[in-house]
Amino acid sequence: MTFNLLLAVSVSVCLIGLILRFTTWFAQGIRPETQQFSIPERLSAALTGIFAVLFSAKILAVLKSLLMDLLLQQRILAKSGLRWIAHTLIFTGFLLLFFLHALDSVVTENLFSGYISTLSPYLFLRNLFGIMVLAGIAIAVYRRITLKPQRLRTYASDWAALVFIGAIVLSGMLLEGTKMSSYSTFQKMVEEYGDVADEQEQQALEAYWIKNNGLVITHNTAAITDELLTQGEEVSSRTCGECHTANSSAFASFAVAKVAGPVAAAVGDAGAVNTLWYLHILLCLSFLAWLPFSKMFHIISAPVSLIINRVMGKENGSPANVLTRQMIGLSACTHCGSCSLECSANMFFESFQNEFILPSEKVQFLKNIAAGKDLDTETLKNLQQGLYVCTSCDRCTAICPSGINLKELFVSSRYNLLGRGIPETSLLSHFSFPLALAQSYASDHLKALKTVEQLFKKSFKALSDMVLPLSLDRPRDLGNASFKSCYSCQRCTNICPVVRSYDNPVEALGLLPHQIMFSLGIGNVELAMGSKMIWSCSTCYLCQEHCPNQVELCDIFYGLKNAAINKIEAGDTQ
Repeated sequence: MTFNLLLAVSVSVCLIGLILRFTTWFAQGIRPETQQFSIPERLSAALTGIFAVLFSAKILAVLKSLLMDLLLQQRILAKSGLRWIAHTLIFTGFLLLFFLHALDSVVTENLFSGYISTLSPYLFLRNLFGIMVLAGIAIAVYRRITLKPQRLRTYASDWAALVFIGAIVLSGMLLEGTKMSSYSTFQKMVEEYGDVADEQEQQALEAYWIKNNGLVITHNTAAITDELLTQGEEVSSRTCGECHTANSSAFASFAVAKVAGPVAAAVGDAGAVNTLWYLHILLCLSFLAWLPFSKMFHIISAPVSLIINRVMGKENGSPANVLTRQMIGLSACTHCGSCSLECSANMFFESFQNEFILPSEKVQFLKNIAAGKDLDTETLKNLQQGLYVCTSCDRCTAICPSGINLKELFVSSRYNLLGRGIPETSLLSHFSFPLALAQSYASDHLKALKTVEQLFKKSFKALSDMVLPLSLDRPRDLGNASFKSCYSCQRCTNICPVVRSYDNPVEALGLLPHQIMFSLGIGNVELAMGSKMIWSCSTCYLCQEHCPNQVELCDIFYGLKNAAINKIEAGDTQ
């Protein structure tokens, strides 16, 4: 009765969690303002896509994903052999325990005639699968500790999954070992199934089980002799042989029985078995209820994400399905850190110490963006910096074991933040967005660009807006004083490919390269920082290479851009 009640509660909680998870797949997303879809529209687009795949050649891509991505886990193997071993041991061992042990009445009994859990090879296999899981967990813990510097942060949820699974397996082995040593369990088995003629046979059977099956008896027993063991073997074969093989075949649990048996006998073996049974059942049912609310939900979402990745590739597909793919990807993340290890912007983290520069940390927080949660100013600033530093090289997507389209997530997140009215001060740089990405968000990009241009106009004066003549001031320290060597020969301006690309470069760029050096020379740094030229510079270094006085123009431009951004972000506007 108690078990049925606990099972009903855990299954109900699990189903509620699954419904909530699946609902977020079609209700949330990281989108610009131009992309808004209702849940029915998202569901309709998903179903249309599914049927289009089932009745087309793309079904082969699904089958390939099932084989290569799910069964063989080629993405993990390509990245790390040790991680592949850990994942395979945990995943395979736990699934086999679940289907062949937890669901033995549904699965194993129908697969194997005459199945009894206490017969071989079932005793042995159950222990083998458990050891596989524990070995995989040990490797995973080792990797998580040794890779901590690259992963940056380990969340409680990362450890919770490993601890939960390990506790389930260990409690199961402890329960089985304690039952092997329990005299009350042994006596109950004899009473229900045994055929013991008299007290002499009872003593013989007890002696045999003490010697060979780990039984622990604290009360007075007959001396164990060879004659008594021979008789006990005959009685055991006659009364127990059909449904029970030697406990030693369960090598791990049998070893546990040797250690836990005397302790359980001392405190009361019946109570110990009962307590461990409830502990094991509670752990299993708690895990079932917890699964949809934890990172372990990736057991469901990661296969779906991998299949979608195989079918859609890097195509955008319909906007509604892109949003759904985003949410499935976010729930499929295991926080393994593979993306951060491969990130081409990794070195920026060492400089800025902003955890959002690392892809694995951005993904964890983007779930809050997708849910539309309010975020504090400092967090948004750090997130935006982390998104801007991303070079869109797509190495993270290529390496992700769960098949998450991370590049798509990050680009969408940038426009989402811009849509919230948070200007990205580095947007003026031609490095801000590759042109290919701008084509996908043309209207949003232009809107954001106009916003940041207005911000710069408010913060800095253009040469045309200033009252002439310009006043002379002491040059400011920019960390690079090579501009002091400039004597305005204009070679930098004459050789600049950006200047030559405009019919009226002064109107388009504000200040030309030699004029920027001149403004620094007279101490007017704000005028130089407000020039469009420093943001249009392609960093080809032609000006720097051809300068007769070795003025480091490109390096100075970088310093000006950083100074301009720092001034705006500090709120120091005119």
